[in-house]
Amino acid sequence: MTKLLRVALHEYKRHVFNKRFLLGILSIPLFLLVMVGFVFIVLFLENDTTPLGYVDQSGLLADPLPGPEPEKPFKPVPLLPFETEADARSALEAGQIQAYYVVPADYQTSGHLTAVYNNKISRPARQQFYDFLTVNLLRRFDPAVANRLLQGSEVVILSPDGSRVAAENTFLNFLLPMLIGVAFIIAMFTTGGYLMQAVTEEKENRTMEVIVTSVSPGQFMAGKILGDIAIGLTQIGAWLLFGALIVLGGRGSLEFLRNVQIAPQTIWLVILVILPSFVTIAALTAAIGASVTEAREGQQVIGILALPVWIPYMFMFTLMTNPNSPLAVTLSLLPFTAPLTILIRDGMTLLPAWQIALSAVIQIAVAAGSLWLAGRIFRLGMLRYGKRLKWREVFWKRS
Repeated sequence: MTKLLRVALHEYKRHVFNKRFLLGILSIPLFLLVMVGFVFIVLFLENDTTPLGYVDQSGLLADPLPGPEPEKPFKPVPLLPFETEADARSALEAGQIQAYYVVPADYQTSGHLTAVYNNKISRPARQQFYDFLTVNLLRRFDPAVANRLLQGSEVVILSPDGSRVAAENTFLNFLLPMLIGVAFIIAMFTTGGYLMQAVTEEKENRTMEVIVTSVSPGQFMAGKILGDIAIGLTQIGAWLLFGALIVLGGRGSLEFLRNVQIAPQTIWLVILVILPSFVTIAALTAAIGASVTEAREGQQVIGILALPVWIPYMFMFTLMTNPNSPLAVTLSLLPFTAPLTILIRDGMTLLPAWQIALSAVIQIAVAAGSLWLAGRIFRLGMLRYGKRLKWREVFWKRS
């Protein structure tokens, strides 16, 4: 056990304290920061606080009530009244306002408005003026009724047992399981690539021949796989920490981040289904490294190995709209397709306990088989310098 842990620790330090690994960890957070920054730039450009004018010919806004404050991060736009349309047009030509609305005399019966502008009215300014009109249209109603009408309707969907709530401000909770699954798959193949390359290099430079004099082939391979899993979990942990910091930092200004939470079922799926799949990928990439003659050849095989993992993306629409279909259940049980499928379904529905249990048993069994296969391939191929191991030898030749 001590030798196994030493191999795992060596493998972990070898990659985690490498510049390439640090760049890999930072790449996704930096990409997300760029995307978030782009969104905020778009919102900033759209948040034109130049005053908006209006000409009231209906008398509705003779003594107006103020409209509600716009939602963050948008800032309020001053609304300026004008006596005549000529005055409003002069202010528009002088650049004092970004646009103006004409509220005709028959507005309360026709509902027609006229907007005059040189450049398109910003969406926050337009929405703020519509809310301003709505408040004054409802001023004759009881304030509580008026406020309720102004807020509109919010549809809330509850699961049969009440454990899941779907509403407009909780949509991110339905995407989280899928995002977690994608993050794990990226980590699986990133760290699996490290492991395959390390095994191939040690085979090429014949370092293995020296190592196996002090540690058994089984301990050596198990230690490398354990170190690879620890590397992947470090990568996932860093991304989760980054995501938690974004959620905590953005809750004050972005409402949809206030209700973000990870369901307990998602955590159990990660432990019971995703981690065994992680072991499977790590073992198979190690086996590929032990069976090929050069790293480039192994990368090609790993590319083929990755194809079935992303099959659920081909059926994304079906999985999200009909998460309990026979196709969804089947993909949740099969090796390679189970990790992403079951997490996509987790965001859309309550998974039956028997499906989770059966999928977990299958993934654990496949992980155990992959470990056995990796150990056997390593024992047969570790001393074959420059020679490719044939697959019929793996299953038929005695070791």
